[in-house]
Amino acid sequence: MAYAEKRGYDKKARKTRWRGRYLKPDGTWGSVSRDDNKQPFYTERAARDYAAGLETDVRRKTFIDPRSGRITVAEWAQMWIESVELANRSDKTYRQRLRSVILPKWGTIAMADVSEVAVKTWEKELRTRYKPRYVKSVMSVLRVMFEDAAASKVRGDNPVPTLKSRRRGRYKGKQQKDETVLATPRQALLLARNAEKMRGLVGYTLVLTIAYCGLRISEIVGLRREHLILEDHGQGCRLLVRAQHQYVDGKPAQVDPKYGSSGSIILPAFLAELLRQVLASHKAEWVFTGPKGGKLNTTSFYEEVWRLWADGHEAMPDRLGRPSRLPYLEAVAGIQGIGPHGLRHSMKVWLDELKHPRVAVEDRMRHVLGGVEGVYSHTTLPMELEIAADLQALWEASLKVVVDRREWETPSRPREKDSPKLISQKSPNLENQDQEDETAA
Repeated sequence: MAYAEKRGYDKKARKTRWRGRYLKPDGTWGSVSRDDNKQPFYTERAARDYAAGLETDVRRKTFIDPRSGRITVAEWAQMWIESVELANRSDKTYRQRLRSVILPKWGTIAMADVSEVAVKTWEKELRTRYKPRYVKSVMSVLRVMFEDAAASKVRGDNPVPTLKSRRRGRYKGKQQKDETVLATPRQALLLARNAEKMRGLVGYTLVLTIAYCGLRISEIVGLRREHLILEDHGQGCRLLVRAQHQYVDGKPAQVDPKYGSSGSIILPAFLAELLRQVLASHKAEWVFTGPKGGKLNTTSFYEEVWRLWADGHEAMPDRLGRPSRLPYLEAVAGIQGIGPHGLRHSMKVWLDELKHPRVAVEDRMRHVLGGVEGVYSHTTLPMELEIAADLQALWEASLKVVVDRREWETPSRPREKDSPKLISQKSPNLENQDQEDETAA
């Protein structure tokens, strides 16, 4: 049974200090000398009542040892990060957020002393220093860390507010403008033609594979020959998503797709034929090779390659008057700023507009449906074949001549000196294509 005992005389407060004693879950005696507000007990009754409350928590199996909360955030973070199972890229992200932002602020503070008000104030200050997406990532790491701390009985609650609990104070309405840049099938074709001027058949097919299969750029880089089934035995020609390219400990490696989202995707007929041509054009193990036949290098892909395909490039001679190594590329009208992932989003929109079953669309995107819908909805082969047929129809419609609107714009790419890395490659298969009819470096 809980009781109190004297601890000595507090000269500063001119009062006797007390501590409460209580039975812990393991049968040993624990002691507590401060309340939830970190104030000492100056009466016998206050110490005894607090200790009795802890014994009640023991009986209800909600007990949290007050001493557990005295561990610092840095000490808990070190134990916590080693216990969390994360993919390589996520592990690096979590550790970076802890090292660079979270621990410099909270590292020396006891876990029990971190309050929700202090966290909200800190988050508000972060938003003045960093971009919203980065702040969201930091807060996500902090939230998960404290969730696990509460589950491990290090403290009783999570001081990091959830998204729902942020509806306090000045109301911020939902952002009206969707900043995601989407492409129509016609714009995806024009983007592929720009890629063809720089990277030939490989670049042309790379863009269309992202657009019509919804692949991530890391999955494009990690695509091998054995991942393509280009003979139809009644199941459709297929692309197998089995791996993605990542750097692990600074070295290139093949790892599982993001979130373990492996899949099998039926190819539209035109794309299956293009991929046959790509495989016949080289003998490398990778489907999409670099300019010299090796594996694609994504280090400078966005700035030095993709941005040129989407935003155009002026063919400028160098200072010695020699011709530009890069072809003149006009910008595709209406999709300036689009990234490879924008084409993945675009395919989802195309399929939604065609009213395909949600389960089949999400399956092609390699998403998992949640709840009851995910349990009882299933994708069938006829659904997959119908999607492939409709994508083929979109492709064929995109080849038609457009005369009622402007499709190209003046290049928005700043004039820069040529980069020796970006040597134009002509495609023997596509260089004679009639121009009127119509995410890798």
